[in-house]
Amino acid sequence: MAGKPKADLDQTARIELEPADPFELIRWLARSQPDPRKATAELIQNSLDAGAQRVDVVRARVGAAISLSIRDDGEGVLPHLQRRAALEHLAKHVGHSHKMSLDPGERARRVVAGQYGVGLLGFWAIGHRMEIHSRVGGGKVAVLRLTEDSPHAEVGTYTAPKGAPGTYTEVSVSEVHESAARALSGRRLADYLAVELRGQLLRSGVALTINDRLARGAARELRVVPHRYSGEKLELPAEVPVRGFRAAHVELYLARGFDGASIELSCAGTRVADDLARLDALGLTESPWTGAELTGVIDFPDFSIPPGTRRGVLPNAAALAFLEAMGGLAPRILAELERLDLLQRAELDRQVVHELRRALRGFDERVRDLTLPPIAARDGEPATGPVGAGEPVAGGGRRPPATNGDPPDVGAGPLAAVTVLPGFVRITPATQKLVRAVAKDAEGRALQGVAFEWRMPDAEDAGLAIEPQGHRLLLTAGDDAPLGRQLPLMVVATLDGDTAADIAAVAVVEAKHEVYARLGIPEPLLVSAPGAPWRSRRRGFSWEINEAHPDYQRVKDQSRRRLRYLIALLAKEIVISSTRRDDAADLLEAMVQVLAHAEGNLR
Repeated sequence: MAGKPKADLDQTARIELEPADPFELIRWLARSQPDPRKATAELIQNSLDAGAQRVDVVRARVGAAISLSIRDDGEGVLPHLQRRAALEHLAKHVGHSHKMSLDPGERARRVVAGQYGVGLLGFWAIGHRMEIHSRVGGGKVAVLRLTEDSPHAEVGTYTAPKGAPGTYTEVSVSEVHESAARALSGRRLADYLAVELRGQLLRSGVALTINDRLARGAARELRVVPHRYSGEKLELPAEVPVRGFRAAHVELYLARGFDGASIELSCAGTRVADDLARLDALGLTESPWTGAELTGVIDFPDFSIPPGTRRGVLPNAAALAFLEAMGGLAPRILAELERLDLLQRAELDRQVVHELRRALRGFDERVRDLTLPPIAARDGEPATGPVGAGEPVAGGGRRPPATNGDPPDVGAGPLAAVTVLPGFVRITPATQKLVRAVAKDAEGRALQGVAFEWRMPDAEDAGLAIEPQGHRLLLTAGDDAPLGRQLPLMVVATLDGDTAADIAAVAVVEAKHEVYARLGIPEPLLVSAPGAPWRSRRRGFSWEINEAHPDYQRVKDQSRRRLRYLIALLAKEIVISSTRRDDAADLLEAMVQVLAHAEGNLR
């Protein structure tokens, strides 16, 4: 009973535990491995432990049955013994691994995962009979024959066939079970081994091939290439210290959008769990071990593996030390995930700006009533005024076309208003800027035949010169134009006796401030404002997008829908800044709401 003190015994005796039927224990061990692919991997594991540089797996038909053979050029089973004696020892010591007698350094060098000496019994999951042929140093070949569900084995020797290698081991399983044959097809087995033995294949560099002579058409030879994980690799230390044990090897990737992403767990290069988060013995059920779209592998060579299934880990001191090490690693993983997320958002923003610019190319030439908003120029990029039609002029401006005024709207009424664009002009010494005026009737329609008069009384004193060109004005700042002055610029429009006027401000600024004085496509700045009704807004020269708005949340992970949503928001900002009518903001927001709703139904 738990918590009850141990009773004192009057007399004690030590006894040895013995199975009532040793072969029943062997049968239990053999049947504990139900996966023929895992059983095959353990046979190949023995080849890797023997230092093989080449392992060939052949799937063929012998008579009416299917056979699977594995041949390697390693040093052989117990190479210090005579071949017959070595195979007899193997048969008589099921459950004992000679590998356990190696010192820790040698076991680590050989990447030993088969700790229990029961891997050979796994052939019961593959087929009915197994033969092990072993030759060392050019001597005779010894053979060990085992039969499924039989407590007996046969050992013998024969003269090696002419041309046979001096040292080799071949394990042949015949009469492959019908249920196992499909799982052991060449391609399926190759894909499985590429993951199952990934660590050992990478470390040893062994050439592992599968020759599937049962494949349709010509015989197919497949090279098993260690599995490569997809995604962005996390910048983490390759080895994580585990107190009191050897270090754990870490290789993790961020697989965005992969619903089945999981972290595999390996022991000395052999997979023992497909998903680390599903191991109850470890209890790693929270982020970042699950739900973080992580894939990859963590390899800890000092795990103790259940001898039956050879899957999972035993909850012992090594496992506790491993958990402690993972606790220290988790914050570094989370920080790395945040870094990758920031990089992805920056890359998405660059792509979005590129797509927005492509979508609105030629805008100023075709849509003359509207002007792109001011944006910040990049370092080393010349600042320019509105990009319109005509020839470039010195300082980054453009010479206007010959036409006077914008194309009229049909049925336009009397002159009602004129607007100077932009309303605030920044210009640096020794540069030029273009300013334009737009005349409209009371309904906001463009007018034809309008006369424009530009006035700037103090221009000469401020080192500025103006050159009226109809509805446009070329503004030039001299080399010695004083900084900091802000002057009014007026335009008076006249049509059929009606007049209208507007005033803009002109400031001469240092070149470093000129980054704010160009027009184009602004880069969206994501701002989280949960519960706020606004979708986007202009604050100074920044274009802010409310990433917490439900409409943005619905499109953020789909690039094309996200782009169309941002185009609608940018169109709203262009109209507001061009017309200088803030009262239109609510109407345009309502229009964007309709477009966003329709976009959600047209996936």
